[in-house]
Amino acid sequence: MDEVFPDLYVGSMEDAGDQSLCRTHEIDRIVSLTFSDPEGGFPPWLPVEKSPMMDGPRNDEAIFASAVEDVLTALEVSECVLVHCSRGSSRSPSVAATAAAIYEETELAESFRKVQHRRPETDPHDAVVRKAVAVFADFT
Repeated sequence: MDEVFPDLYVGSMEDAGDQSLCRTHEIDRIVSLTFSDPEGGFPPWLPVEKSPMMDGPRNDEAIFASAVEDVLTALEVSECVLVHCSRGSSRSPSVAATAAAIYEETELAESFRKVQHRRPETDPHDAVVRKAVAVFADFT
């Protein structure tokens, strides 16, 4: 789990189920992008917003936008939010970068660079990046 922007973390499914890690980072809300829950479940005290999405070309723009909205809502009320997908390398960094760019009113490419710098395993699928560009354009 890595803090990619203030109060915005990106992680894997394993991170999302790690109660100790969520407490350590003072996570207030989880935005889940997977079709299943972590093996042991999510920490029971945390609200979880579910926007299950595919990686790659079958990624749905409406679901991507919904996940971005969930992140923005959390940030706007000063919640610390964890966005997770399976490995934390494609979908969750893309949603986080898009939400951060909108929230901070910066360029999307710069937001992706910051996420990549703070979470080196970031490797978004080209199709997911195209969805990020489209959703960013719709919000701005």
